[in-house]
Amino acid sequence: MLARHAGPTADATAIAAAASRAYDDLARALAPVIGDLGVAAMTDRALHLTTREYAWLPSRAPRSADTTFAQVIDVLNRQDDAAVAAAAAAAVFAAIIGLLATFIGEPLAARLVQQAWPDAVSSADSQET
Repeated sequence: MLARHAGPTADATAIAAAASRAYDDLARALAPVIGDLGVAAMTDRALHLTTREYAWLPSRAPRSADTTFAQVIDVLNRQDDAAVAAAAAAAVFAAIIGLLATFIGEPLAARLVQQAWPDAVSSADSQET
């Protein structure tokens, strides 16, 4: 999904822009079900889990004006290696989706992800077939 939005030869800035669009789409799909605070809490938890592998990703700073994902976009933009930026962004999304499936169940989580990213889910389904 990130490669589709950023392009096959994308740099870290393009990866960050694609991740920002993808996150906005996902947050819009999730907010009616879990609320804006639920989206923020899930993002914070996913980021906490992801920083075990990508220690350079930010933790939420107390009283920060930025949302957690805005901080992620900032560090992705500064990443020298586009492949590392893409892997880190994908890991954050995977953690969010994994948490979502745990909390609301896989069928509903899959429907929400498909609503947010119809092209990515459709292409993944066709590759499995």
